[in-house]
Amino acid sequence: MQKALFIILFSFSFSVFAQSNLPYKLGEVSKFTISFGLIDVGSADLEIVETKKIGNKQTFHIVGKGKTSPFFDWFFKVRDIYETYIDTSSLLPVKFLRDINEGGYKINQKYRFFHNDSIVETQDSVFKIPPNAQDMLSALFYARTFNKKDLKRSNSFFVPIFMDNENYFLEILYLHNEILDTKWGKVNCMVFKPKMQEGRIFESGEQMKIWIADDFNHLLMQVETKIWAGTIKAVLIDYKSLKTPFTIIQGTKKEVKL
Repeated sequence: MQKALFIILFSFSFSVFAQSNLPYKLGEVSKFTISFGLIDVGSADLEIVETKKIGNKQTFHIVGKGKTSPFFDWFFKVRDIYETYIDTSSLLPVKFLRDINEGGYKINQKYRFFHNDSIVETQDSVFKIPPNAQDMLSALFYARTFNKKDLKRSNSFFVPIFMDNENYFLEILYLHNEILDTKWGKVNCMVFKPKMQEGRIFESGEQMKIWIADDFNHLLMQVETKIWAGTIKAVLIDYKSLKTPFTIIQGTKKEVKL
């Protein structure tokens, strides 16, 4: 599920914001609990940790981490780290790092994106990429900049993603808006359904849904996927340093202290 939290994200046809109007800023943190049915099996978090210059590009350095809880470490220990460096002007990835250990299965990847040349360099090869290609983590922060007016109900949108030395397109369907009950109160969310090619990442995209807060922050609130054995869910439990105040429909807003 940690992988799905960072991969099964979305993008749209939209007008990219100027940097001053981005819905996130340096220092933003969001934390998630991951459960299977009624059992908490792990956690994940996202943080914009710094701004850093790579070549002539100013970037946001964003880190995503996922891990199993201590009890489940005995059965299937997961320690995943994803890092992306996003050009603050184009909102395209410049560099991507992936270091995962899932039950002893390890992957270590390093990508450098050269969008003007339509290529990405890996540790040992060079691949062609389509225009506006994203990595697994940058796609979320790119998508958060969309304008709501560009969404059309029941229409599909696509984003090119380069992963595991391959290019593929993630299709996203906007379903509707839904009021989500959270620990802070009720939040108006846009609900999306991701769909992937058979055999890629997950085979039953129709069974997954994503909830995104329908306010300026466009914060990821919840990811839910149904598998043959039950339901896996990632739920936002803490946040810090949002660009604008969190919008609550009902209930008392609390600024969570991390």
